[in-house]
Amino acid sequence: MCGMIQARDITPERTQKAIDRFVDDSLMRHGSLGVIVVDMKSGKTLGSRNANMACITASTMKTVTSSAALELLGADYTFNTPVYLKGEIHGDCLIGDIVVEGVGDPTLGSVYFKDNLDIVNEIVEALKRQGIKEIDGRLLVDKSRYYYPAFNGDWCADDLAWDFGMGVHALNYCDNRMRLVFEGKGDGTIDNAHFEPNVPGVQIINRLRNANKDNVVPLLEYANPAIVLTGTARDTTYYFDVANPIPEALLLDSLANSLARENIKVGNHNKVKGNQRWLLLTHKSPVMTDIITSLLERSDNMFTEALLRAIAVNSSREPIDSEGVAVIDSLFTARGLDASGKFQYDGSGLARNNKAPVQFFADMLTYMASRRFGTKQLRLVDLMPRVGVNARIGTVMPETALSTHLAVKSGSMRDVQCYVGYYPAEEPQYAWAVLVNNWHGTRPNLKNMIDRLLIGIFDPEH
Repeated sequence: MCGMIQARDITPERTQKAIDRFVDDSLMRHGSLGVIVVDMKSGKTLGSRNANMACITASTMKTVTSSAALELLGADYTFNTPVYLKGEIHGDCLIGDIVVEGVGDPTLGSVYFKDNLDIVNEIVEALKRQGIKEIDGRLLVDKSRYYYPAFNGDWCADDLAWDFGMGVHALNYCDNRMRLVFEGKGDGTIDNAHFEPNVPGVQIINRLRNANKDNVVPLLEYANPAIVLTGTARDTTYYFDVANPIPEALLLDSLANSLARENIKVGNHNKVKGNQRWLLLTHKSPVMTDIITSLLERSDNMFTEALLRAIAVNSSREPIDSEGVAVIDSLFTARGLDASGKFQYDGSGLARNNKAPVQFFADMLTYMASRRFGTKQLRLVDLMPRVGVNARIGTVMPETALSTHLAVKSGSMRDVQCYVGYYPAEEPQYAWAVLVNNWHGTRPNLKNMIDRLLIGIFDPEH
């Protein structure tokens, strides 16, 4: 093994040879792909192929949205969710409503931020401090800040039911995710179907066919709302992590249960007179850098879509993806980047019509390499996963010194495998991108080919 590679070891000749060997492989003969390596200190491209070909990006698009969020919202930005009391207090009784105003915070109740205060517990404790023991009114969520529907119109319909396709709502809760459990039967019937946790108002509709085959496809109906089971099942118990289309229902149910445990009665009557309200508390999310670190490592689509809408709102635009994308395009154009080849339709990369050339990623990563943000002066590279630490590409690189020194963001979907990143991760000198669409062979084999490509460029001992 070797230590971190010195700049003199990474030559244009070596880099271009490795890239040509990768692109000219017979497995790529029908592919659309681009590869680039840039020396950020000199500004020179050490090697490239198809640098300006726009390829499907998958989740590498998350680096674009995350970079824009750092620039426009700031590293220390937090989502601030207000909770109001509406009505009048008489003694220990609130004659009126509790209203949670959704502001698009993706982290409320998230399992990925267990140390952050849970908004339900905050509300209960705040009411206890106020001495309120009864609520003669309702528990409500104000969803007016964000438009319906919660999902992006360019997403594939069969993605929406899964836990990677959940939309971003004005009020998100528990990662907008739930587990669907049911006992399948070969004759198309099901038993003991339920959600964990239970979400009031979401139905389970069975449309399975009569065939003893394991091919269950859940679909989402937002209007009902419902998870619809299609395809075929066999005699076994199924467990699916699916999208929760009404996360506000789960929050209100959780709040009602917590109040009941504290013997705070809720009357569910509409007794509000007038529009007087006052702030009970403001729930603060984790800071932006923590949110981005989490979403990049886990490739969380909902978190990233929340950032895109926040970018739009912060620029006094409508809270929709197209407005957020317009702000991002204006940002990078103003910074001197050519964004004309970037075709962006969402924040996360789940839309298959998202495309960009490797040249754009190289330019963006180069720009972001020198940018530090917030009180901790963090860079984008500090928030990105590292191969051998919390990310991997193939099975070859962990055996080399590149492992732990390569910052990377991956992206994958059907017939798409992409990576963008920096080397070395500690003090980046090189920006690189590999976008591959439509190759022959297996995905594991392609990942190993990309491992060998990067080893051939950055590790001369191999």
